[in-house]
Amino acid sequence: MAEGVLFDVAARIIEKIGNLAVQELGLLWGVKDEIVRLGERVSTIKAVVLLDAEKKEQTHQVKEWLKRLSDAIYDADDLLDDISTEALRREVMISQNKKAKKVCIYFSKSNPHAYALKMAHEVKAMMERLDTIGRDRELFHLEERLEETQVRNRARETHSFVCAETVIGRENDKNAIIGILLDSNVEENVSILPIVGIGGLGKTTLAQLVFNDEEFKKHFEQKFWICVSDDFEVRVIVEKIIGRAKDIKQENLDLDILVNELKKEIDGKRYLLVLDDVWNDNREKWLDLKNILMSGAKGSRILVTTREEKVAKIVQTMQPYFLKGLNELEAWLLFKKMAFENGQEPKDPIIKSIGMEIIEKCRGVPLAIRSIGSLLYFKNPEKDWLSFKNNELLKVADIQQILKLSYDHLPSYLKQCFAYSCLFPKDYKIHKTTLIKMWMAQGFIRSSSPDQCLEDIVHEYFMDLLWRSFFQEVEEDGRGNILQFKMHDLMHDLAKSIATFDSATFYSKEEGINEKIRHVSFDRMFLSSLGIPISLYKASRIRTFHLPSEFEYSYASLDKSTCNAIVSSFKFIRLLDLHDMSIKTIPSSIGKLKHLRYLDVSYNSIKMLPSSITRLYNLQTLRLNKCGIKQLPKDINKLINLRYLEMDKCWYLTHMPRGLGQLTKLRILSQFVISQNNSLNFRRHDGLKELYELNELRGSLEIRGLRHGKDGASESKDSKMKGKIHLQDLRLLWIEEDVDESNVGYDEESLVALLPYGPPSNLQELCLIRYGGVKLPSAISSLSNLVKLSLDRCNKCQQLLPLDQFHSLKTLSLLQMNDLAYISERENNGEFSDSSLLPSLEQLTIRYCPNLKGWWQRQRDSVEEFHNHSLPSFPHLSNLVIWICPKIEHIPDLRIVR
Repeated sequence: MAEGVLFDVAARIIEKIGNLAVQELGLLWGVKDEIVRLGERVSTIKAVVLLDAEKKEQTHQVKEWLKRLSDAIYDADDLLDDISTEALRREVMISQNKKAKKVCIYFSKSNPHAYALKMAHEVKAMMERLDTIGRDRELFHLEERLEETQVRNRARETHSFVCAETVIGRENDKNAIIGILLDSNVEENVSILPIVGIGGLGKTTLAQLVFNDEEFKKHFEQKFWICVSDDFEVRVIVEKIIGRAKDIKQENLDLDILVNELKKEIDGKRYLLVLDDVWNDNREKWLDLKNILMSGAKGSRILVTTREEKVAKIVQTMQPYFLKGLNELEAWLLFKKMAFENGQEPKDPIIKSIGMEIIEKCRGVPLAIRSIGSLLYFKNPEKDWLSFKNNELLKVADIQQILKLSYDHLPSYLKQCFAYSCLFPKDYKIHKTTLIKMWMAQGFIRSSSPDQCLEDIVHEYFMDLLWRSFFQEVEEDGRGNILQFKMHDLMHDLAKSIATFDSATFYSKEEGINEKIRHVSFDRMFLSSLGIPISLYKASRIRTFHLPSEFEYSYASLDKSTCNAIVSSFKFIRLLDLHDMSIKTIPSSIGKLKHLRYLDVSYNSIKMLPSSITRLYNLQTLRLNKCGIKQLPKDINKLINLRYLEMDKCWYLTHMPRGLGQLTKLRILSQFVISQNNSLNFRRHDGLKELYELNELRGSLEIRGLRHGKDGASESKDSKMKGKIHLQDLRLLWIEEDVDESNVGYDEESLVALLPYGPPSNLQELCLIRYGGVKLPSAISSLSNLVKLSLDRCNKCQQLLPLDQFHSLKTLSLLQMNDLAYISERENNGEFSDSSLLPSLEQLTIRYCPNLKGWWQRQRDSVEEFHNHSLPSFPHLSNLVIWICPKIEHIPDLRIVR
């Protein structure tokens, strides 16, 4: 994946070598010095490969050298991962049986001395291999540097002039921006409007149109056009502005003098400043410049063009203007102008049809349309266009080179994240949580401090790529959380071109796989029908085997022998995705995949996981959603790096194994099942006490099998749920049995113990099923961020609690509440208005509540008021369902249901 990825792989090697346990193991094997020297070799190469070799990568010799280096660096990473995994294994074994420490160290392998000699030999051989490659760098005069810097290979300069007659499809955008800039209601004297869009959309052209509009120009006394590009230095920008104002070049002056000169030009004057092609995301630098520019008269405007939403967020005082691609008609007009002599319409409808298919590929990006149109101008439409469309379109360098400028500006850790995203098909809705777990499995996430939360870091990575326009078309849930997104086709092409030597997407029989490939993505239907290509088995260093699902209801299967072959062939694999392939058993050989970090076997008919899975000491993500498993492996506590244990809809799961609570790195535990076997042996193995130490849980948690009565209350208190403040969704399911009247109070105690009410509390959704209390405890009132509250089959519950404090609640569901008479225990004496009660409520569902009479109890003094308030009218209600509730005497005014 090019030099940026190698830089980070090398960084991971150095980090592993610095691990104390690895060094202790090296000492034990007699190769500690060699391991340390290996780190020094990698450190030197790391300083060269990204920081100097990338500038010479255009030559064939340097490319070949980089390929050799890439293979060596990846192999060294695998070797160090072997050693660090052995250190992990020893740590697990020693912690489980400290008395057997020596046994664990020396006799865990069938022949430990032979293993140590083998690893020592491999370390020394790797060092010699890197030495040889390192010496060859002198042939290319590659120099060592001390730090990673941003790539500065762009020599772009822009100007303010554009011929409006040559611009197609931007008149409406121009008028919209002028309208925003001339808005008299803007309070600031100097306001700032960013124009945001991916490379090639025409942001600079649009800014030129605005800058040169004759009527618009009359509103300003001074106008300055500054191309910022890479060089965002306050001194340089101030010099440029003064130079535009005085038509002279200001150099070698103190910054104070320059600032004073600038203020003479703009103080008290209405000015227009265009800062074109801004990349700087350093807020402090921006504020330094902004403070200098704020002395203009009321009505002064600064127009900023940028590819990155992150930059826009830093500079904006007005909402950014997000530039879109041209529509089909505009795109055709531009293409026709560039591809045909005098812009004439082709007479042959077939030629026009081919042209329309070509511009569809460009997705409305003017730069792409212009580049391809200019290229096709010199080709014969009848003979060459169809061949170009089918064979050469993806090879047009000008388009990708422009888009690649954005990539060149990424730090190395984001380069590999972006390039890796090419494993998904084009136009695919990529689930954010899936992608970031895949990044983590490959070791892409850097943490500068052990106190940093990896989930927070990887979220920042994602948002950074989104703000920089590498990702788009974001879809959110109702709470503002990003669920999925897409990549623009041109961005996908860019990612694929960058990752061409490391990654392959396999969708047809004709495609081949290079034996050096490390990441593969298969179409599930293709894999199911044709099986694994023979060429793949030669790629023994595969790290990713990915199966994105393009069709929700497609059927695919993988036979037992193919599944076994996959597991046994790729011993260096980090990510193995076998979801929804009709698999019934996982081969026990999976325990040999010591590098594995991510395993997805969801949506398969698996009833049991092999016990060998607990030897996957590096495993971070285990996805078992909608599987038929009945129990988890009993030694699951050996999976000391497990962070995500997903078991949604595993209905046959009977209990949690002892030791689950030792997995303190767990962030996602989607389901916790309490055994219904009342024997003492089972009760010791799967009690809620396993949750006690898991205070970093987040996302959704479902607890099934809660008991009613005194024992249930006692067990619930063992869970320490109050401290699990990161949870967003909580579903609590009690067992189905008649609740004795004398025991209803215990269910209230259980519920109080099971609520993560902090402070603070991030809980947004709470669902109670078969809760046996007569009322809800007051502790629920502290869950002030609730967005959804659902009560189902809580048949003893007669009243809820005052809901007026839940200002964020959007959904309320009451299902099969046999004894519920009133929703609120308070009487309404006129203290609540419809606007103050649940002001955000959008959906209200009440089903099968045969005794429900109204919202509040009846007032003593006013029958009329009782009728008016038995169910309020909510100001934002858009969905109302009331079903089989015969005693309700009043429903909300249906005229306000939107």
